[in-house]
Amino acid sequence: MFVVIPAVDVRRGRCVRLFRGSADEEVIFAEDPVEAACKWESEGAKLLHVVDLDGAFTGQPENFGVIKRIIESVSIPVEVGGGIRESITAQRYLEAGADRIVVGTRALTDPKWLRSVVKKMGDSIVVGVDARKGKAATSGWTEYTAMSTAEAIRFLCENGVRRIIYTDISRDGTMSGPNFSQIERVAKISTVPVIVSGGIGSLEDVIRISRLEPVGVEGVIVGMALYKGAIDLREAIRVTEKRDR
Repeated sequence: MFVVIPAVDVRRGRCVRLFRGSADEEVIFAEDPVEAACKWESEGAKLLHVVDLDGAFTGQPENFGVIKRIIESVSIPVEVGGGIRESITAQRYLEAGADRIVVGTRALTDPKWLRSVVKKMGDSIVVGVDARKGKAATSGWTEYTAMSTAEAIRFLCENGVRRIIYTDISRDGTMSGPNFSQIERVAKISTVPVIVSGGIGSLEDVIRISRLEPVGVEGVIVGMALYKGAIDLREAIRVTEKRDR
């Protein structure tokens, strides 16, 4: 079933959104991210995507306490990412109740570690491929690997990853609309389910992405458009679930 997934990005203990991943272009939407998480659950969310933005930049968890409170405050599954570059950190989040752990930087730069965590944690591990201008980015989107987006997708599939989150950095937080043709290409290259994010600005964007379910797109992460009211979560869930039926 196709899933519409609200994003809760945490920076300095608050719920924020960044424009194109820039730490200098931040919009604060809630002083307490738990309030945002509970709001999305009350509106029908089946899964939350929570990111420690400080951790993404520093490479280690910076908002663990806040994220643990989010997990404890909702009854729906939570996937957590941002600065998770050690197995012990992933395990700590799982023990705190997270359903999935999203890794990125080390997964793309350390194949041995990637295979190890996938073997140990299986479906609980999701790998984020964050791309700009055809290249896979790391370290909170501040550095780039030598791999193209396509190469990164193939690399992850070959190393046993069960699920991928693909983000178009150039559109993230812009509400300018996704690159649908690129999303379709990514989904067709991948041999595992793909969740997409970046640029979603309207209900029509969500519907068009849901139509890519037959080629492997299983969900969409929505952030800025939900917080600014451009998309009604209940309606987005209703129309995509109706389409599934």
